[in-house]
Amino acid sequence: MLSYVNNKFCSLHNAKISVNDRGYQFGDSVYEVIFYKDGKFLDLEGHLKRLRKSMSRIDFELNFSDSAIITIMRRLIIENNIKHGSIYIQVSRGEYSRDHSYFNMPLKPILVILPKKIKEDFKIVIPGIKVYTTFDTRWNNPDIKTTQLLPNVLAKTKAIKNGFGEALFLDKKSYVTEGSSSNFWILNENNILITRSLDGKILAGITRDSILNCAKNKNIVVKEKKISLDDIKDCKEAFITSASSFVTPVIQVDKMIINDGKVGKFSNLLRKTYLEMND
Repeated sequence: MLSYVNNKFCSLHNAKISVNDRGYQFGDSVYEVIFYKDGKFLDLEGHLKRLRKSMSRIDFELNFSDSAIITIMRRLIIENNIKHGSIYIQVSRGEYSRDHSYFNMPLKPILVILPKKIKEDFKIVIPGIKVYTTFDTRWNNPDIKTTQLLPNVLAKTKAIKNGFGEALFLDKKSYVTEGSSSNFWILNENNILITRSLDGKILAGITRDSILNCAKNKNIVVKEKKISLDDIKDCKEAFITSASSFVTPVIQVDKMIINDGKVGKFSNLLRKTYLEMND
């Protein structure tokens, strides 16, 4: 696999960064994951825009244009012969002798771009998953897409170990914030689609934004507000969205069975609409 690390194309085997990289030492870096499907990067503009915003929020900039990043991505796709896959982009603040404060450090951000082949055939109808809820232990700015993901990693690993497909974080008042690597949605008994608003407690998912537009194009009423456990108990359908899962139906939250354990038509409709939009 050919990759791109700090101004150089190199094999994945030879892809290296310094142990003094601030992303490695402090999680002082941001990232994006962009899916590639049959010649097209999904939601490309939104991902690159969010990458810039994340860097700005933690006080640094990358001296690469979007067009330069896209050119690198396309070369990696071509030379690695990828039909379906993903591109991982990470930008750290740079490398320097270790110190918590970066004030007055002569830092140059480091860009890393890694491709990955996948076998995904982008099925329209997929099985639903079970998820469990856990208290949200992340830092107070989860709306910035940094590599500080240890709480997410622990929650997701616990989910997989115990037969769940995802973990849902709950805030101090037991409202759902988001999944460990996804946004969460329900369809209530009045056929209103609900997902949490961008209140600073969730990541502004790029796929989330696309699904909002898909729902509106299908004349589905959407409300952005907090979701309680009682809301989930009474809902007709639930699903998660992310760049890697697209729209994935949820048929159980903790011990609450949703729609008799069956995947609902709205979940399938939105998944189908999103995938067709990106053909």
